[in-house]
Formats: sequence, structure tokens, C-alpha cells
Amino acid sequence: MKTPALLMTSAAHRRRLAAAGAAAAMFALAACSSTGGDSKDAAPAGSGAPSAAAAGPKVIEATNGKVTVPAGVKRIVSVSYATGALLDLGVQPVGTSTIDESNPMELLPSQKEAAAKIEPIGSGIEINIEKVASLKPDLIVVEGATAFDWGIKKLEGIAPTLYFGVDHPVDLYNAQEKIATAVGKDAEFAKLKSGYAAKAAKIKTDYAAKLNSLKWTIASSYGGGEYLIDTSSSWVGRVLTDVGAQFSDAAKDGTEHEVTLSTEKLDALGDADIILVPRTAATGEVPADTKDLEKQPAWQQLKAVKANKVVPVTYATTDRYGTSIDLLNQIETILKAQ
Repeated sequence: MKTPALLMTSAAHRRRLAAAGAAAAMFALAACSSTGGDSKDAAPAGSGAPSAAAAGPKVIEATNGKVTVPAGVKRIVSVSYATGALLDLGVQPVGTSTIDESNPMELLPSQKEAAAKIEPIGSGIEINIEKVASLKPDLIVVEGATAFDWGIKKLEGIAPTLYFGVDHPVDLYNAQEKIATAVGKDAEFAKLKSGYAAKAAKIKTDYAAKLNSLKWTIASSYGGGEYLIDTSSSWVGRVLTDVGAQFSDAAKDGTEHEVTLSTEKLDALGDADIILVPRTAATGEVPADTKDLEKQPAWQQLKAVKANKVVPVTYATTDRYGTSIDLLNQIETILKAQ
């Protein structure tokens, strides 16, 4: 039976959830100093807080129902993916769950300095409710897999809380638009979205011949004798689709955004001209379990491997427009090299 979080259906998928949760507990924010002293009732300096001139309260449809968001919210606590979504919009939260720079809450390099000043409120789903309350938020935003208990009821007791449950990669794009409306940043979101669309359209036109002749796939592993193929509806697959890329046979069907196979079936990658593998933003390294695929004899026989067309990409969990634009730049670089 399928679990509700991102269609996690296999042992490998469950390890992926566990890895994300465990990693979130391992990485701490540095220099967390923006909310100390007597500044609790004012927006943090340089926070990019929404303008109080934003007209009236807004009713936002979220996973936890219709939520009334006060006008001109300034003190926002963000949980999980919501932190990156807000920083994309130029809004710096006053509190955040611990940011895991490896997976999945990767920040752009330009956002790390701002993120280091956000007060931590706990790791993963282990949110310190008392700490959240002490920050006096006027809005709490949570984006997270629906398989986890994010303690929404407790958070709602502190401030209006927008919870966006994630079952599919596209859910995060849709949530970012609603978050932008909630915090009075519609114009900033429109700029991000249009910038992404323009960049994707340009790549689609400029590299049409190459895109029509190459088959792409995205492979990763969490060990246990299994590996994953991301499909056309996956995080990276959606971006490749927008530029008109062609997919290998195993990645074409986007009904499920991931397919889990035994490493004995690495030949499913055989028709791919380019295999993308994840690279963490924090270290620039391919995760060990994915790199271990190289040890499989069948891996060495793949067309893409023999042609040296296995390419690491950052933001394999591209969860919003900021990381998606960065991924477009990486795809363009790959195409230039073909």
C-alpha cells in the first residue's frame, strides 16, 4: 500500500525519508543571532519582510483548510521546504527548522548568509513549540511530506499556520505561489516564474536539435541493493520536460515520479544518452550510495557511462523556482558540452 509521502512505495523510498529526517537533525545553523534582545516585536533588520501596505487579510487554501492570514505579516516561522520558498521571495523568516544543506532543504549559495541568521526552532519534525512561541510569529508556514506529523494543531495554537502537505514534486511549486500571496510577494513570485519560463523557452529553442537527439534519465540510490530512476514528473524531470528534453524508456512514464529497481536491473538505463546523478549543495559530492553504483559491472556497460555522460547536478530535489532556475543553468551547461 502506498504511503502518502511523495509516493514512497519501497524500502529504498522509506530509507530516503529516513535519510532526509536524520540528516535534518545533523546539520545546525551557524551564527543564529537575528532574533535576540528586545527585537521580538519588530521585523528583523534587512529581512526583506513583506510590506504592511499589502491590502487586507487574505484567505489561503492550504492542506489544513482555509487559513486567514493577517495583512502585512512580518514575523514568519518557516518549517522544512518553506524556508527556501520564502528566501526566494526575499523574505527572511525569524525562525526555521534546522536547515539541511544536503537533502532536501538545499539553499542557493546567495541565500546561505541570510539563512545563517535565522533562529533555529528544532530539527526535522521535532519542532520546539516553546521556541516557536517565544519568537512571537504572526504567521507559520510549513511545507513537508504528508507521511510526517508536523504538529500542525500545536502550531495553530501559536499563530495562523499554513500547512502545505507534499505528495508530488509539483505540490511545492504550487505552494510557493500561495506562500507568495500570503506574505504580499505576488510580484516577486511572478518575476521568478516568468524568469524561469523565459529561460526554459530559450534553452528549448537554442538547443532544439540536441534535445531532440538525446535521451535523458536521472538515477540515484539509497543502498539496499536498489536504485531509483526519476521520471518525467520528478523534480529534475519536470525541468527537463519544460526544455523539451527526451527521456529514456524507463523515465518516460510520469505516472509515478520515481521508479525503484533492483541494481540487478541497471540495464533499464541502457538507452540513456545522459544519466544525471545527484550532487549535494553542501559538499559538491555525489552521495556515497549513488556513487557505489559505479561498482556494479552492469553500470560500466551502460552507453552513457562508456561515453562519459554521467553528469552530477545540484538541486536534484529542485523544490521551488529559485533552485529550478539554477538547474536550468546546469542543463544549459551540459547541452553546450554535447
